[in-house]
Amino acid sequence: MTPDDSQVPAPSAPSAPEPLRRVARLGGLGGVALLVVAALAGWVVDGRAGVVGALLGVGIPLVFFGVTVLTAVLTARLTPRAMGAVVLGSWVVKMAALIGVLALIDGWDGWSRPVFFVCFAISVPAWLALEAWVVVKTRQPYTAPAP
Repeated sequence: MTPDDSQVPAPSAPSAPEPLRRVARLGGLGGVALLVVAALAGWVVDGRAGVVGALLGVGIPLVFFGVTVLTAVLTARLTPRAMGAVVLGSWVVKMAALIGVLALIDGWDGWSRPVFFVCFAISVPAWLALEAWVVVKTRQPYTAPAP
């Protein structure tokens, strides 16, 4: 007796790889914690302008890297070529948006450039270190062996 099609379970679609989900989770939590600490430090250093500089200095990298991870998580079911194209396309859009944001705030005096620089210079390597740490600690093969 063979089961009909209604009784055969449908194959489940693969979920996003655990390392991507871990980077998204840890990066989001760490980014929010860093935003709070940076805002407090910015207030101590330069008042309201320091807070704005700190929020921009941590927020821009958090959004930039977060969108990359979110894009990779959402496209994990695509072929590697399609996933790469989407991630690369999002990167190009983010670079244009980053240049636009920096051009917009350049003439504005309501933020502290030194606080922004310090927070940005801490946030970017911190996120990259997190991604590297997650990849190094992952016990998942990068490629699937050929059958």
